[in-house]
Parts: sequence; structure tokens; C-alpha cells
Amino acid sequence: MKKTLMILLATILVMLTGCGTENKSGGLEISKDVAFGEKDYEKIVSPANELGFKLLKEVEADENNNIFISPTSLFMALAMVYNGAEGETKEEIAQVLHSEGIDPEELNKANASMMSVLNKEADDIQLNIANSIWLNDKFTFQKDFAGSNKDYFNAEIAEIDIADSKSPEQINNWVKEATNDKIEKIVDSPLDANLVAVLINAIYFKGSWTNEFDKNETEDRPFQLLDGSFKDVPLMAMKEKFSYLENEKFQAITLPYGDGEMSMKVFLPKENSSLEEFKTLLTHENWTAWQKEFEVEKGTILLPKFQLEFEASLKGALKSLGMKSAFDENANFTKMINEDDQVSITNVKQKTFIDVGEKGTEAAAVTGIEMGITSAPINEPFRMEVNRPFFFTITDEETDTILFMGSISNPVQAK
Repeated sequence: MKKTLMILLATILVMLTGCGTENKSGGLEISKDVAFGEKDYEKIVSPANELGFKLLKEVEADENNNIFISPTSLFMALAMVYNGAEGETKEEIAQVLHSEGIDPEELNKANASMMSVLNKEADDIQLNIANSIWLNDKFTFQKDFAGSNKDYFNAEIAEIDIADSKSPEQINNWVKEATNDKIEKIVDSPLDANLVAVLINAIYFKGSWTNEFDKNETEDRPFQLLDGSFKDVPLMAMKEKFSYLENEKFQAITLPYGDGEMSMKVFLPKENSSLEEFKTLLTHENWTAWQKEFEVEKGTILLPKFQLEFEASLKGALKSLGMKSAFDENANFTKMINEDDQVSITNVKQKTFIDVGEKGTEAAAVTGIEMGITSAPINEPFRMEVNRPFFFTITDEETDTILFMGSISNPVQAK
């Protein structure tokens, strides 16, 4: 029998336009019981970006050939899981996070540092981070696993009765408040009877362009699709001084928010190139080099207004990137729960949303990591009827030497 329990690590990245309600999730307060360096976040900036570059090449596009992912969302979710991993599973997660050899505490310190740095309160930019853990009251986390999430990720921890119809409402209300109602729910009602816990990380951003686009300048213009055909889309227009980069492969522009502490970077492959060719150039090394090549120039940007919802299963992508044992019977998450059952990841999903307009950007991302506990299966009596062509070998078991092998399609009888 297979007993499946799900641990959903939901990481929500929300970027909102300059207009809207204020964040209700409150400020970030990392526990005074832990210490981290002010610049520890530098250890994970490049790894998180590199994860995104590699993930982009693995994720399947939607029916419109669009992809929209959040590497920060996935990185933080996997960093939380990392606290419960051991052995090969721990090494593989570290490899995917490009943080090989890093101690979980060091990774936690880097995430705490990053959350502290990202936490902003300004007229044009507001960025807050909130975390919570909702634990089935029939189970218990190991002290270190729960403590790390509480202390370094500032997670609110609450026990719930998963049979209580009010529990999913309680969780979803927290999500709505943390995201100013942009994401209304992360769990369905009723909760799965085998649910162990829901871990949620919410990042809220509200920002306006430093220079807003004039709505009167927005007009429908032809946009070329991958198949060579054209469709009319509303393009916003602005003449201004921008941080700009152009080479033989692409044009690139930086569109700042607020006082410039955050921005959107747009890369447009040249007509003699392609988006797929550009993706092959996306590496940490190239990205770092490009950032040094931007220069302030005067020019015009025409940028589409667009809205996109995207959903992808990242299980296959993470396996391709080297995180394999976490998904099978060799998974080692012995530092996660006190119970003796073996835990493995059953799926990783990410849902995203983005809306780009004249005033700013609105976006949301949810990363869910489902984890199951499996017990040893009970073998059913098997039936093997060799009534069709078959293959066979005669093997020396001590040396594993195959002495003979063959395939039989017509087992003729001796005369």
C-alpha cells in the first residue's frame, strides 16, 4: 500500500502596480536568536539567477509559446526543503541551488539576509516578505527543521485540525492578506485527509515606473509571432534617457521602478537572431558581463501591454538539472519530521501571473512542493504468462557475466 502525505511549500511572489491597497502582512522581523551578515545575501543572488536561466530552458511553454517563471520563488521553496534533507538528496538539492557544500544554516542566513535587504518601505516601492507554516496537529516537525523556518524565515507556525472546515479558510485568508487579495487561495476545501503541512512564503511588491507611460501614446501595432504571422497588440511608447545595451545579438533596456532600486530589464533579439538562440546565451557569466555594458542613452521604447497566466510542473525540469533522488524511494528527508516514514517529493508546481501596463507591473507566482510519505508496498501474487515473443539470458551471478542471451519469437519443439 502507498500512503501519501503532502507537504505544500507555496512560495508566492507578488508584484503590484503603483495603485492599490496597502500591504496587510506587516513588517519583517528576523528572530533575534539568529545572527547573519548584512551581505550574506550575496552568496545566493547568482545561484538563484543561474537556477532561473537553466530552468527557463527546461520549462515547456504554454499554448501561446509563453513562459513566465519565478526563480526566487523556487529557490526559497527549495531552501526551506533543504533544511530537512540529508545525504545524496541534500547534495542534489544543493547542486540545483548552485550552493554545493553549503551548510543549511549558512543557506538560511543568506535567505534571512536577502529577505531583510528586500524588505522596503518607500513612496513608490513597497516590498514585504511573510512566511507561515500550517501543521496537521497529528504530526510534528523535528525541532531544528521547525526552528530554522521560524527563526530564519520569520515563519508563523500554527497547528490546524485538517478535518475542520474552517482550516482551509484560515490558511487562504492569510494568503489573501499577505498578497492584498491578489491570490485568494492556496489550498482547496476540504483539506486532503493525508495532508501533513502547508508552508507558505509570500513576497509582496508594489511599485510604479519611475517614468510612467502616457496612455495617449499607447496604440495597436503589429507584433510578429514565432510562426512569422502578425497580430495587433497595444504598444506603450516613451521617449526618455534609458540604461541601454545593444550588440549584434540583441537590444536591451532597463525600466526602473520608484527611485531606481528595482527595475524591469527587457531583451529583444535582433531580427537575424531568435528568442531560442538568445536563451542559449543566458548564463551567469554572460548576465554579469552584460550588466557592466549598459550605458545611459536617449531613445524610444515601445513595450507591449500584456497579461499572462502561466502554470508548469517543474518535477521533470529539476530532475534534468540533477535533483533526482528527492523524487524517488532513495529520497532522504530524515531531518524533516519526527515520524519514521520516508518522505519524498511527489511534484513541484509553479503558477505565475503578470500584468504590465502604463503605471507599473503586477505579477504573482506560487511554487508548490508536494511531499509524500511511502511505506513498503505489499506484494500482490504475480502472474507471468510467457505467451508472446520474449528475451532471455543465461548469466553467471557471481560475476554478472552474461553467458548467453537470446530472443524467442517462435519456440519450436525438439523432434
